[in-house]
Amino acid sequence: MSSFPTSALFFALLPMVLAAGAFAVGMEYLKIKVERKIKEKRGETTGERIERLSKALKESIALTNEIESEIQQRHSMATKLQADVERFEKLATLKGEEVEAVAQTLRGELRAESSKSLIRSALISLLFFVAGVVVTLYVA
Repeated sequence: MSSFPTSALFFALLPMVLAAGAFAVGMEYLKIKVERKIKEKRGETTGERIERLSKALKESIALTNEIESEIQQRHSMATKLQADVERFEKLATLKGEEVEAVAQTLRGELRAESSKSLIRSALISLLFFVAGVVVTLYVA
């Protein structure tokens, strides 16, 4: 059985390993040089720039969401105001006789409610007066 000497294998692979190592070191050196040039040119590294741009993008998304919610709120307010305007326009188109009829109806309702309120108030006062008299007689 023939055996392959390990030293021959080692010496055969050594140039490839050294070349791969030198290539890796050269690429890392090139990367560092490019990063320095970029930092000199832009004032920040690529990683810092990516981080800054990501932060700016997140802030713009948040602002966009706030603007969208405000627009929706204003749209609902505008819809409500439009309904109010339509209602007021209908009230404005009432003729003078209709306005007077509505006003008289409201005055009659207010008078009726006022007299009911007066009667209720007088009855409550009478009830408390009688209760006060009864308590005074009971205590005395």
